[in-house]
Formats: sequence, structure tokens, C-alpha cells
Amino acid sequence: MKICYLGENVSVHNQKWIKALSKLESIDLHVITFNRGVKFDNVVYHYLKEYTKSKADYILNISRVKTIVQNINPDILHAHYASSYGYIGSCCNFHPFIITGWGADIFDSTKNPILKKIIKRSFCKADALTVLSKITLEEMKKLTDKKVELIPFGVDTSKFVPNNEKQDKIIRIGTVRSLRVKYGVEYLIRAFALLYDKFPQITLEIVGEGELRKSLEDLCNSLGVADRVSFHGFVNQQTEFKKYSSILTQLDIFAILSIMDSDTFGVACVEASACGIPVVAANVGGLPEVIKDGITGIIVPPKNPAKTAEALEKLITNESLRMEMGIAGRKNVVENYDWEKSVQKMVNLYNQLLKSNY
Repeated sequence: MKICYLGENVSVHNQKWIKALSKLESIDLHVITFNRGVKFDNVVYHYLKEYTKSKADYILNISRVKTIVQNINPDILHAHYASSYGYIGSCCNFHPFIITGWGADIFDSTKNPILKKIIKRSFCKADALTVLSKITLEEMKKLTDKKVELIPFGVDTSKFVPNNEKQDKIIRIGTVRSLRVKYGVEYLIRAFALLYDKFPQITLEIVGEGELRKSLEDLCNSLGVADRVSFHGFVNQQTEFKKYSSILTQLDIFAILSIMDSDTFGVACVEASACGIPVVAANVGGLPEVIKDGITGIIVPPKNPAKTAEALEKLITNESLRMEMGIAGRKNVVENYDWEKSVQKMVNLYNQLLKSNY
């Protein structure tokens, strides 16, 4: 089965899909992308040209993509992200054609009538639609009458496992987020500052990079907590898994405090749950969907350091609660977000489309 995959190769989530599909003997994988990113074996990469380094490049590459797809002559064309690669794919008039909506692409269309029109047109050309979360599925139903299949990212539950060897008395609170406004890392730092004097055994571990790095470091200094906050920068789990896993599995509490509904899944918090770590999550987007309040973690209002600190303190002072929520979180991930099951669902969809007449 020859699959042509349209998606941004610098995205760790796309890298995850590409890596998984490339390992299947039944699949001959071609990837069309702008950015080079990580390269995997058994994958043929086709790179697009960045003429303007703006969104106009999607339109300027349509003819190039048509030619590439024609030369590849795949069995299936699959585009990830409805408003960019999905649009390019829809212009190829190739079938069978799949579009996977991620979340931000779908939610952003509600605020932009032009984007909404583009996505609706792309969906009309698609033979199958998939989505990563229930909240995004409901939003996609406003844009199309077609059936939408839920296939979450999932995590590899054989790799993301609890760390039973942690012995020190430090309580590590952490997050894995791009350092951008919408991910609310500022509010985690402010919550940590509220607990700093009361709990000398706590530290804050921040994994991620972005335009707010300097201002967040300055915030730590101004709040007087910098000595117990570590900025680890971006760690690519596909190429640096040992380092990524080492940081994640040392955490006692994971926090994800996004401030926008476009955060529709939160892969990192699912990875944390798989490792048996309780999660404090903001009540936005799809986060309450994957984190069960009072069972696998605690849901807090967004942009609220006081309530976040209250939830963190509850977990800091109650080791048995941390363990209880961690065990429940691991169980939830194994049952609902196992990566192998997600990959198999996608392959089943591919096979189903191949049996249809196009």
C-alpha cells in the first residue's frame, strides 16, 4: 500500500505518525512537506519550496504538489491539518483523499470566514475525515455533514511507563509546552511562586522552547524563584527519547495550563498519565476530556494561579493521592489512548478506502 502523507515534518506529532507508518511492512510511505525536520528510514521525502515564508507558499506550491502526487501515484493521499496541507491536498483532485483535523485549524475557522470557506471546500473533496479529540469532532460537524472518525494521537504505553526507582524527597512539578502565550506557562510559574516558601522541597521543570523563553526566565527572577526552576529547552522525543523520558518520569506532578480552547488534546499530559503522574489541567479545550477531574488529575480554571496553586498543594501534601491518581491515569491511557490501537485504526481506515471504488 503506497501512502502519500502531506504534513509539517518539523511537528513532533507528524514525526510520530510518519515513524509509526514507516515501520509497517505493508506501507510504502512518501512524505510531502515544507520543512526538513527529522528523517526516518524507509520514507521518501519530497520537499516544497518556501518562496515567501508565509501562508502564500501553500498556494504557490499547489502545482508542485499536483506533479509530485501524480509521479508518486499513491493508493491514498492523506493530509494532516485541514487549513494548510488539507487545502493543498484538496486541490490535487486525487482519490481516495483523507484529511485529519488537529484542533486549532478547526477552531480558528470559527473566527475567520475565509478560513471557514477554505476548510469546508477541502472537506467536500475528502473521502474520509479523521480527528484527534471529541471536542474537535463536535466542532467539525459544524463544517461538514460527512462522517468524522475519531483517531487520537495516543502514546506508546510500552515506552511511557511509571518510574518506580525515584527515591529522593524532591517533589518535581513539570510541564512540556511550547513557550507561547496560549499555553499559559506564565500561570504555572506564578502558581509555583505562591508555593515556593511553603514547600522548600519543590522544583519546577519546564520542557519547551519559544518566543516567551526570555520573558518567562525574567518572570522567575522577578518572583524570586529562579533557583528552583529549570528550563530544559526543546527536547525531541523522536531523537532524544532517553533524555525526554528521564525528565518526564522524574516528575511527581504534571501541569498543563493552556488558556485557549484550541488546545484540543494535550499529548504531553497523556504521556504523563501513561507514566503514572497526576495532572493539573486547565478547564479549556479537550483537556477535561483526557484528564478526569478528581480521578486522574485536577481540573482548574484557566489563568488562575491561586486555584492552580491550591490544586498543586493538594497533591504536594498527599503522596497517596498522587499515587492513586497516577494509577488511574495509567489505566485510562491504556484503555483509551494506546498508540498501537490508534495506528491500527488508521491502517484499518486505509484498507477500508482501498476496498472502495475511486
